[in-house]
Amino acid sequence: MAVTPSRGAPAGIALEWWLAGGLLVLVQAGLIAALFTPAPHPGGDNFGYLTLGYALSQGLGYTELWVPGAPPHTKYPPVFPGLLALLILGGAASWGAFKVVTGLLVSLAGILVFVWAGGRRGAVAGLAVALLTLLSAGWLEASRWILSEPLFLVFAVLALWAGDRALATGPESAESGDSGTDGPPGGTGWVVVAAVAAILAFFTRSAGLPLVLALVGALFLARRWRPGVLIGGGAALLGGLWFLRVRGDAEGAYQSEFWMANPYDPALGTIGPVGLVGRAVSNLVTYTGRVIPGEWWGDAGGLLIALGVVLVGLALVGWVLRLRRSIGVAELFLPLYAGMILIWPEVWAGDRFVLVLYPILLLYAGEAVVWLTSRSDRVWLPVATVALGALILGGPAVPGALEKVDRASACRTVGAADPFRCLGGPMMEFREAAAWAGTHLPEGAIVLNRKPRIFHGLGGTVGHTFPFTRDPDAFLREADELGARYLLVDAVDGISIQYLPPLLGAAPGAFCWVVGWGEVTDLLGILPPGERGGEDILECPPEYGPVGAGAVPVGDRHRIPLLR
Repeated sequence: MAVTPSRGAPAGIALEWWLAGGLLVLVQAGLIAALFTPAPHPGGDNFGYLTLGYALSQGLGYTELWVPGAPPHTKYPPVFPGLLALLILGGAASWGAFKVVTGLLVSLAGILVFVWAGGRRGAVAGLAVALLTLLSAGWLEASRWILSEPLFLVFAVLALWAGDRALATGPESAESGDSGTDGPPGGTGWVVVAAVAAILAFFTRSAGLPLVLALVGALFLARRWRPGVLIGGGAALLGGLWFLRVRGDAEGAYQSEFWMANPYDPALGTIGPVGLVGRAVSNLVTYTGRVIPGEWWGDAGGLLIALGVVLVGLALVGWVLRLRRSIGVAELFLPLYAGMILIWPEVWAGDRFVLVLYPILLLYAGEAVVWLTSRSDRVWLPVATVALGALILGGPAVPGALEKVDRASACRTVGAADPFRCLGGPMMEFREAAAWAGTHLPEGAIVLNRKPRIFHGLGGTVGHTFPFTRDPDAFLREADELGARYLLVDAVDGISIQYLPPLLGAAPGAFCWVVGWGEVTDLLGILPPGERGGEDILECPPEYGPVGAGAVPVGDRHRIPLLR
């Protein structure tokens, strides 16, 4: 098969590239700065990454400090925590310091989208794809949190762009050493960049594996056997070492969660290989009819389905057209990655996993529109149609982006003294409970709670996620096996409310009360087996800690307690 990748960026940077690139940088800088908030992310992943980075920075290994015994971590690959470790060693200790870095990473990813898409269709097309990608709700949100998405996007788009540049030289120039105008001899330098970026993407998020496979596949199709084998072998070696570390069914490991019907409700059981078909169909409907179009149109009701079908349908047409002309890394990455996320549990379906596909879908959709309209005698029709489509897609996204800017501004005002005020009362109470536990609970105390990574990051106390069951016997049996003597009842999300009130109502005598915060947050003790059986929740014995003790000073609320 003859493979002719994209034409690449021009040898000399024309004025239109400078103008388009400059406009993109200005828009990105202004929008991402306006979206900045001092508040931490209310999800556990944010604190998980920070804690792993802290452990690395202190020479404690890649370990889960929030779990009793600090076992080795086996879920998240180490590249992003490694970056956080370097920032911590450099003195970063506040929410804002890390958020500035993630904002810069999203900006860099946007620039790479511009040069990748522009290399295929020109500077104006690159600018349009980059701006539409940036206006998606998921990319805007990614710029505000301490999560791995921004770094993953940088590596992924860099691999797509460098892969195009490497393949543009062809096997003949690789053998002759003729560098032409596309880089080092045979594109070797670009192959190295693409390989390093793809492997780093894989070790930033496990979902980066399709990118490695796509790069190797594209090189093989281009008859670049040697680099394909070297990259594939190197990735297999590194991936094998990581697999040896994560093998088994460690708590929260992807391999154990994958086969669950719902990882957040284990009572629903697991599915088999046949169940993956139904899962893929369900996820396809969700992504096409809600997640992807909702990134620009928000909550537009039935219109989302129509927009999603049109956008994804045009992207598929553009993908087929590309396959007929050339096969690069993006052409293989799209089906591999999409197929992977379609067979993941339905509850995981959301924008975090599909962000990397947005620039690819947008570019393919635009190319399909150009192809469909280019048969007309009116030479202006393709450009006008693409511009209209971009306006229809991106126009409704502007009010949503401005609304995010307004909320960010309000958070900066409200959270000037305490960033947690942006997250609401239940999360503030959770923070107070974590600080209190770190000060007053006995050494080695294990607390069951909804978000043990956050609880540890804010107070230093170790623990586990409470068992997702309403059966008191099953709950207490697992608590005893874990050695947990405390349970935090809170309202940080719907999971605690879903499980804990029915559990406490069914077996109140198995628990005692230690201290409470506000109206919804209480720390309970879990009584020993021989002392359970009463009809009410009474105060705990003294060995559980000072019952009803007052609040604990938190200190500088902008600094991360773990790093204080």
